[in-house]
Amino acid sequence: MTLRSKRILPVILVLAVVAVAVAGPALASRTQQLAARLDTLSRMFDIIEAYYVEDVEAEELFQNAVQGMLDELDPHSRYYSSEEYRDLRERYRGDYHGIGIQFDIFDGILTVLDALEGGPSEKLGLRPGDQIIKIAGENAIGLDNDEIYALLRGPKGTRVGVTVMRPALDEQWDVQITRDEVEVPAVLASTMIAPGVGYVWLTTFSQKGADQLERSLEEFEQQGMTAFVLDLRGNRGGLMSQAIRITDKFLSGGKQIVETRGKAPNSDSKNYSTDRDTHPRVPMIVLVDHTSASASEIVAGALQDHDRALVVGQLTWGKALVQNQFEFNDGSALFLTIARYYTPSGRMIQRPYTGGDDGDYMSPDWEAIYASRDAGMPEFETAAGRTVLGGGGIMPDFEVDPTQASGLAVWLYNRRYTFQFATRFVSDHGAEIPMAFDEFLDDFEVSDENVQAFIDFLNRPNIRTVLDEGGVPLDDETVDEARENLRMYIKAHIAANVWGLEAGRIVLLDYDGQVEGALGLLPQAADLLELSPPDLAGL
Repeated sequence: MTLRSKRILPVILVLAVVAVAVAGPALASRTQQLAARLDTLSRMFDIIEAYYVEDVEAEELFQNAVQGMLDELDPHSRYYSSEEYRDLRERYRGDYHGIGIQFDIFDGILTVLDALEGGPSEKLGLRPGDQIIKIAGENAIGLDNDEIYALLRGPKGTRVGVTVMRPALDEQWDVQITRDEVEVPAVLASTMIAPGVGYVWLTTFSQKGADQLERSLEEFEQQGMTAFVLDLRGNRGGLMSQAIRITDKFLSGGKQIVETRGKAPNSDSKNYSTDRDTHPRVPMIVLVDHTSASASEIVAGALQDHDRALVVGQLTWGKALVQNQFEFNDGSALFLTIARYYTPSGRMIQRPYTGGDDGDYMSPDWEAIYASRDAGMPEFETAAGRTVLGGGGIMPDFEVDPTQASGLAVWLYNRRYTFQFATRFVSDHGAEIPMAFDEFLDDFEVSDENVQAFIDFLNRPNIRTVLDEGGVPLDDETVDEARENLRMYIKAHIAANVWGLEAGRIVLLDYDGQVEGALGLLPQAADLLELSPPDLAGL
């Protein structure tokens, strides 16, 4: 057996042991047969490596073998290499040690989108639009994301030197930044969106998510909050423990939040609310869309089943699988589905999946899904006796479709051309921008002249080449159709340049049809609250 095969076989053996452990005694009698199959697999690795006509990469063969096994299960069971697993843990941990910036790369140059509040870079005065052109004395132009992360992140208390260019002022300077713990925001926008109405956009269920939401709720209550909107659109999930903690904030004690059902020992469980950190009852709306998944669906489903919140938006994704993490000695890990989630009323959240249709499952035809639901889906009852539909995902109480923006405007916004223009605008027209964000939000308007200046900016040779290669039109008709959306995105990115990315997101809420629809449904949310007094028997 070759050295590379010897490295691969132990991991395959561990995967097999995991499979036996998860399946339980039913597979114990097949251990000898399984061992023979593994021996055959190991010999196949040796034969391929020794005799195949071309050189082969053993690691790639191993990855394909593992993926072949997982493809027979479901689209969410997955093997992570040590590097992938490390990055995943960091993302869900909710913090890291670094210099505290969000960035993108424009024309090969690291450009600051935001200096995170309280982080090392903000304390040293870095701001949106700044460029980092050297790191540790070496040229940083042309580096990719992974190379930048490797250079800027490091142990807390260590220092890294960077050269900062501020194009708006044609200035550059060197600065030593001391790395520190940086909290990754799970709450991307928190504001009183209307008089008395608190609003939080929660985009992930990381370990810091519940604490960040708690801070917002406490601030809103000090300001006299009389209603609350929790926006879970685009939130693809995260930690189940955070979903339970967050749901617990809005329910009195003793109410079921979620149930898991599976085959393995101890996979069946029920989680209940407590009286810890429960907030005063105010009318509440949960906003969801087709990309709200997993932990988002646990929260929305529980609050809907207990008649505690009105769910508004679109049918959610329908992903609710309990996954155990099995870690291996080389730092890699297997995420294996061992159970499914059910709402308090008994609805299975997971959307139906048939083996082999991964493409259709991961890129769903929502019209077809709605058509199947219209043909008849199982009905369940909330605590107060309202009818809710099963069949996968969480069906909102009121469906509100998102606002459709111009394709051109969305393309330019997502590629941050509006951000780059806004950086220059703030430098040239800073005196025209109100000092207070609230005044800017209410009174500042992007003029026709500003839009034309943006079009002129896009016609610069380096940008126009990108647009032409992408087949993006800039003719008068297309620009006219996009004009109002361009005003919106330019205003949002001006705000982001002056007050940070959160301010830019808050600007966009003024143009968000689903948010507008949610605010219009607050009277119904108040009626729902009357339907579900705290002492109402829970599910």
